[in-house]
Amino acid sequence: MNNYYGKTSSLLSKLFIHQFGLTVFGLLLYSAAKVSENNSLVLVFGIFSALFYLFLLYVLMWETGASDKIRIDGGRMKRDVFKGLKITLLANIPNYVFAVASAVSYFCINKDVLDANGNFLSPEWALNVYAVAQMIGVYINSMYVGIADSLGILTAPYWLFILTVPALIVCGVGYYLGTREIFGLPSSATKKDHF
Repeated sequence: MNNYYGKTSSLLSKLFIHQFGLTVFGLLLYSAAKVSENNSLVLVFGIFSALFYLFLLYVLMWETGASDKIRIDGGRMKRDVFKGLKITLLANIPNYVFAVASAVSYFCINKDVLDANGNFLSPEWALNVYAVAQMIGVYINSMYVGIADSLGILTAPYWLFILTVPALIVCGVGYYLGTREIFGLPSSATKKDHF
């Protein structure tokens, strides 16, 4: 049992590391494209950083599934086709915390009271919680920021929920396909030396 929790926590750590690394990568690409003031470039870099992030998640979960297949075939582990999805849901808890905080506070904002510039004014606590939760949520998912900015939904409260869906799908499918050992990448271990 301890071995299971150790492997799960190791996989969660890898998912966090991938998210942090691609957050920095996505933010750098977004910043470079935004400075050029070319919206097409912002979108292209956004799509590239998102796809690169999802590719890394797929490889990680496929390898995990392939590793588990050995234990499944040996009868030491039960097949769980939803393991990739469940682990990714756990890894996305910080994203959901900020998404819920952003959405709840946004719906508490009084939309009838605006200043001269069209900004909401009250209640102040809801404005502050929304701004902080949205800012942190978008920042920790900067691999998607170019796409959201191009679509004009960067500050939408539902955006923080939507951006978790691709990772859930990719990790769920990647793990499932890994347990079947199909649609994987050739590893360096399978290459033969030709000397």
